[in-house]
Amino acid sequence: MARYSSALGSLLIVSALSAQQVTVVDVEAVRATGDPSTALRIFTLPANPAEISCDILVAGAGMGGVAAALTASKRGHSVCLTEESTWIGGQMTAGGVSALDEHKFIEITGATRAYSEMRNRLRDYYRHRFQLRPAANLENLNPGACYVSSLCFEPRAGVSVLEDMLRAHPSIRIMTRTKVFHLDQSAGRIQSALAYRFDSKDVVRIRPRFVLDATELGDLLPLAKVPYVAGSEPKSDTNEPHAAIAPNPECVQSFTYPFILEHSIGESHSIPKPPEYEKFRDHQPFSMRFNYPKEFGWRGEFQYTVFGEDPPIPNNMSPRPFFPWRRVLAAKNFRNVPNDLALINWPRQDYHSESVIDRTPQDTARVLQQAKRVSLAFLYWLQHEVPRDDGKGSGYPELKLRLDAMGSEDGLSQYPYIRESRRIRSKIRVIEQDIVSDYQPGPRARWFADSVGTSFYMVDIHPCGANERGRMMMPRPFQIPMGALQPTSGPSNFLPAAKSLGVTHLTNGAFRLHPVEWNIGEAAATMASLSLSSTLTTSALQRELAHAGVPLVWFDDLPSWDPNFTAVQLAAIRGLYPLDSSGLHASPNAPITRREAARALAAFFGKTTDDPVKLVVAEGWMAADHRNWFHEDLPLYWTDIRATLPPFDMKHTGPVTRAEWARRFTAPSR
Repeated sequence: MARYSSALGSLLIVSALSAQQVTVVDVEAVRATGDPSTALRIFTLPANPAEISCDILVAGAGMGGVAAALTASKRGHSVCLTEESTWIGGQMTAGGVSALDEHKFIEITGATRAYSEMRNRLRDYYRHRFQLRPAANLENLNPGACYVSSLCFEPRAGVSVLEDMLRAHPSIRIMTRTKVFHLDQSAGRIQSALAYRFDSKDVVRIRPRFVLDATELGDLLPLAKVPYVAGSEPKSDTNEPHAAIAPNPECVQSFTYPFILEHSIGESHSIPKPPEYEKFRDHQPFSMRFNYPKEFGWRGEFQYTVFGEDPPIPNNMSPRPFFPWRRVLAAKNFRNVPNDLALINWPRQDYHSESVIDRTPQDTARVLQQAKRVSLAFLYWLQHEVPRDDGKGSGYPELKLRLDAMGSEDGLSQYPYIRESRRIRSKIRVIEQDIVSDYQPGPRARWFADSVGTSFYMVDIHPCGANERGRMMMPRPFQIPMGALQPTSGPSNFLPAAKSLGVTHLTNGAFRLHPVEWNIGEAAATMASLSLSSTLTTSALQRELAHAGVPLVWFDDLPSWDPNFTAVQLAAIRGLYPLDSSGLHASPNAPITRREAARALAAFFGKTTDDPVKLVVAEGWMAADHRNWFHEDLPLYWTDIRATLPPFDMKHTGPVTRAEWARRFTAPSR
């Protein structure tokens, strides 16, 4: 059944500590050949390890972890940022997925200000280091000219950008190749964490005031004794239409070891045949033919080519060519790039037979080795057996594995691309019906008044090996509720800061992407900061997030750098800003109508009514004319108001724009 306690993880650690000997897996040391146990690190726990103190420990330097560290530092805190890989950046770098999984609005809205800054820095990285061809000199430069995203780049570029962002904050102590393996608790709080440093082969004790789990798998949940779920929940628990009948803790979304290939025409770079090649080739199976089920309204059987250039297709629907789908460097964009480079992260190379959650170190190493063999087998198949586009034979031996691209010895990503982690039992759990368009008829998904962020990405399920089918469901733009980051129990100074928030096996498929995880990290760090000053309330949190450029309500025309962003976001989450019942526009410069103002006044004064016009006239909050007509569709003038409102530095009497209305109700005094 799905796991609701931390029994296994804590027992493993406690028994190890009682024997003064600990075993952890060095994920980067796992090899596709040989004995997987050589990646285990067994060490004796020292009586008095070296100690480090900080305000906030962020375990895991992925998307959520980096965002959390930056946020905490900006708010004046010292930060210890640990990461077991060599590279920071998680799924974007060490996990190899440098073709960002994002929504179609990302260039203008639907991202935090800090995430947008990171994207701008990535483009500048290529502008400053490469020779752009004239056709590529665009504001929205896409180095890879890929199909899956508007921004595809080399993983190393992502590492460089994130390091530059962190370097500007000396209060952040970056500790790569470091894994937290134990948490000491007393009086309902985490007092210290023990971490093993793979390179120096020693243990350090970290004494934080607050702990954020931004690891790829939610590794601190069992250590913190926070109740969590692993795998798929049963329909009897979530009531989700597409949930499984029975719970299955092993049904975790498949994970992948991506790699990068160079298309070196006229050369041969074939790798040796990997172990168990035929088994993996037939079991996966390796193919360029996919069935997009017509019963879901999709296009049915579809045959991909390996190379080519097709026009883009809406909603990231894959065009016919495979190689440029996640191309990270396009020779046509640069004068000094001889060949295309492509990230290979294809469903047929996913490892779906086993999960790595809640396994022994020995078993974890074995499973990771199998996953590496699958990816290398897929590469061998591409080089030797994939049907050629010209119909003349099989295989493309000119596809060169770039051993340098992932910063690893074998050319595979340093850490597997993890799609699903442990998930906390939270005060609010986001289920399928909350976000999927089939159940949400309005322009937005379910309303969460405690929103700490937004996003918009399909529910994308890469199936586990338990007879689960892949699934994609379209959502409405959705919110991240604060309650989904709050465990039902556990230490008071602990929060998730990445993929381990309170979602289900299904909705995880929409919350696991780059910009969402980044937003979660910012929100968690702000919650931690306010907790340390004993000022954490929903309203205080939302005010801080909005000022930092974190959207609370989805608008498709309100970027985080808009001067009206903070006021509109705060007014909207409080019910004081008019939301279109059929669209997503904020239209901050449009006039607010008298009826919209009446509805906002009802919310401001805490009144629930089906007829806000009747209410405001009866209460004397707004004027009617001498014929007792309200003129609800006319623009509002400040002189129409009879109620006592917050003071406002009035520039004119009307018509009042929506942005002016928002600023009046969200002034700092309120």
